[in-house]
Amino acid sequence: MNFTQENLQFRKVYIVGLGPGHKDYMIYCAINNLENVDVIIGFKRAIESLDFIKNNKKIVNKLSEILDYIRENKDKNISIVASGDPCFYGISNYIKNNYEDKIEVIPGISSYQYMMAKINESWQNSFLGSLHGREEEFIEKVKSYEKSIWLTDKKNSPDKLCKRLIESNIEAEIVVGENLSYEDERIIKGNPEQLENMYFGNLTVVYINRAFDFRGSFTPTKS
Repeated sequence: MNFTQENLQFRKVYIVGLGPGHKDYMIYCAINNLENVDVIIGFKRAIESLDFIKNNKKIVNKLSEILDYIRENKDKNISIVASGDPCFYGISNYIKNNYEDKIEVIPGISSYQYMMAKINESWQNSFLGSLHGREEEFIEKVKSYEKSIWLTDKKNSPDKLCKRLIESNIEAEIVVGENLSYEDERIIKGNPEQLENMYFGNLTVVYINRAFDFRGSFTPTKS
């Protein structure tokens, strides 16, 4: 799809997924859109990842500010940017439920997709959950699925999740992905006991594999 100024003559609002973070993992359609709309709006982390896009940008601190802006600027083509895929525990649902006009969504590569590709693991039968500001039934889901993948936050960090696994006597291979797609990317593999005292950043992806074969030696590795 080509988002030229001519094609954008009828005002539209877009939600654009930026992928895991690095520009190499943003799809062409997303970049083309962001180069041609009137304004790009989003949270600081997302906007800062777009330093290579020369266009008007606006940083907001709350979701309600996005709604206010697009309602007050009905003469502009506006792209709302979000990390990962906006339809996977992203802002798409909030905007759709609170904004009365039509919105077009451009997908992005989710961080869990990126990490599973990096470690070359299939994920079609995995449970996909987010702990970003929400309390999922974490242990229950881990017990119900051989494989589960989680988006974490400061309150539900990988080390804290490992402690919960130990308390519940759950054996598993754990893979933690931090700063995915960036130069300081870190992917660590180990078991809960080996990772429970390690420090990780606030935004990570955690893969829990209960189907792992524990026979033989098992030492934490970094990729």
